[in-house]
Amino acid sequence: MTTSSFDSSSYIFECCCGERFNNVRAASVCKKCRNYSVWGYTKYVINTETDEVVDGEMPTDEEYKAQEALAEKRWAHEQATWQQEQDEEYRYWAAEQEAKAEAVIEAEEDRLFELQDKMLGLM
Repeated sequence: MTTSSFDSSSYIFECCCGERFNNVRAASVCKKCRNYSVWGYTKYVINTETDEVVDGEMPTDEEYKAQEALAEKRWAHEQATWQQEQDEEYRYWAAEQEAKAEAVIEAEEDRLFELQDKMLGLM
């Protein structure tokens, strides 16, 4: 039985959301930063072996805190928008299900009326 192992030692470049890459270029365009970085993009890349910034610029604590506050507002708005879309989709689905149920009930009523008319000799 062979086991494969993944050598992560060459993944030394870390973007601002914490994802690691094996080259600076890939780290500088990290797609996860769109969602996981307070900046919404890759602001900087660090070489984890030397702790040096190899792309972009390291923000100050004040810059980070200010951006974090903006990101929290942005994420709350995105969450509210997503929840609103989910609620609208659910209402649409519920209305669709109700219409289908009403159609089934109506068809059954029509069938019963037809049966009643046959039994009364009206048909």
